[in-house]
Amino acid sequence: MSNKYIIAHDMGTSADKAIIISVKGEIIDIAKKQYPLHNLKPGYAEQDPNEWWEAVCETTRSVIKKTAINPKDIVGMTFSTQTQCLVPVDKNGNPLRNAFSWLDGRSAEIVRQKLWTVPRIKGYNVFRLLKFLIKTGGAPGHTGKEQIGKILWMQKYEPHLFKNTYKFLDAKDFLIYKLTGNFVTSVDLAVIWWLLNTRKNKNKWDDSLCKYANITQNQLCEVKPSASIAGYLTEEASRATGLLSGTPIINGAGDLASAALGSGAIDEGELHISLGTSGWVAGHFSKRKIDLNHYTGCIGSTYPEKYFLAMAHQETAGICLEWLKNKILYHEQQLMEEWQRENIYEILDELAVKAGPGAHGLIFTPWMFGERSPLDDDFVRAGLYNVSLDHSREHIVRAVFEGIAFNTRWAMEIIENLYSEVDHLNIIGGGAKSDIWCQIFADVLNKKINRVAEPQQAAARGIALLASMTLGYIESFYDIKKYIKIDRTFYPNNENRKLYDYMFKEFKNLYKQNKSWFKRMNKERMRS
Repeated sequence: MSNKYIIAHDMGTSADKAIIISVKGEIIDIAKKQYPLHNLKPGYAEQDPNEWWEAVCETTRSVIKKTAINPKDIVGMTFSTQTQCLVPVDKNGNPLRNAFSWLDGRSAEIVRQKLWTVPRIKGYNVFRLLKFLIKTGGAPGHTGKEQIGKILWMQKYEPHLFKNTYKFLDAKDFLIYKLTGNFVTSVDLAVIWWLLNTRKNKNKWDDSLCKYANITQNQLCEVKPSASIAGYLTEEASRATGLLSGTPIINGAGDLASAALGSGAIDEGELHISLGTSGWVAGHFSKRKIDLNHYTGCIGSTYPEKYFLAMAHQETAGICLEWLKNKILYHEQQLMEEWQRENIYEILDELAVKAGPGAHGLIFTPWMFGERSPLDDDFVRAGLYNVSLDHSREHIVRAVFEGIAFNTRWAMEIIENLYSEVDHLNIIGGGAKSDIWCQIFADVLNKKINRVAEPQQAAARGIALLASMTLGYIESFYDIKKYIKIDRTFYPNNENRKLYDYMFKEFKNLYKQNKSWFKRMNKERMRS
């Protein structure tokens, strides 16, 4: 069994990674290919689905070549992907337009006009909200970033494309179709379309909810669990990827549910932090709860028969560091020469250490593309507050690290209020490679932080281990945890407790005091 492998694709916002993983979770090698995100107007974010497909084919061929593994020993392929990317396709599965990215919030006003009509309570139509809550356990928010809003936007502004759409797909669904010829989605993705009846684990599309989007069930994919086989590789896809025809394609999941597996926090009530392009706090729970005011609640998990995934998702986390690196400290080569380092992120870590806790009173709010949780506000934007002449670049770097941690603490507290407090969290994602950032999280959250080994590959490893279970190499869902290791634990420093509690309080006050200002500044701009 040790010489059998699974290819897991970690298909994110900026790149696809094909990762060959043994059926026991050992990462063998990785191939990566990037693709662009198109921001055509404020609030718009699109990608070309064909570029996703080309990346999947290229990285699959590349990683097979790099490892010289015989395709006969690759027993399956699966996916962890970005979610809520709407891809309208024709009968042949060809995209009719660019995909709406999960970051795309252009439909916020249409959601208000067409979905959340009067009478409203806190922006929601009370009768429709009740219906959504009863059938789905949640509801679309106000940001316009859910699939229902994007579909309504297409109907209004691209009626010819809307009329010619045969199926509405998510990112993973499109890739599975290209590989197998089947239109299949997973429960975790279908739940957050808010058109799925999840009562008593029915997990079936609901006609009455579909009417809110003016579509029918026939325009949606078949819903299957993440651990199911979605189909088998076609001859055409075999030639494109270098895998054998007939290779099983395991359904997989969105990055949120996949990462929850790879975090190792899979028992009831355990929580993890993901620190990637976006960020979140999440955990598996058998009882579904919701906090609509903070857009926090339960979505489908990779084990829908038993668990929901309680989730507080933040739009921009690690991408704030990319912004800092590329737009503020953009003389990257000069910095590396000055600090005699080959890795810019090591320099950022050292700058953060140099600044010290509290960044000399500087606060960064990481809401660079609106925010879902804990704010559910499409108008809010990021900022650096309390800037003075004695602040320098190290304070800005430290403030960005701390601001993302403050936002995470806010999200974590909401989940703890729904369920119960925890004394530790596992942490994954590329940002978790930073020792100083992990320590900042421990200090700001006042929790023990367990860093998962190879944290940036957690989602791929998690979904590969689930596929391994499907194919019979791992006995049960709970055995997945055996193959996930913790490489270091960070403990909170009590000396920073008073400072961070105070700054966290002021961090929340910044939003409360400026909420109406953000709306005034961005409402008309986003409509233009």
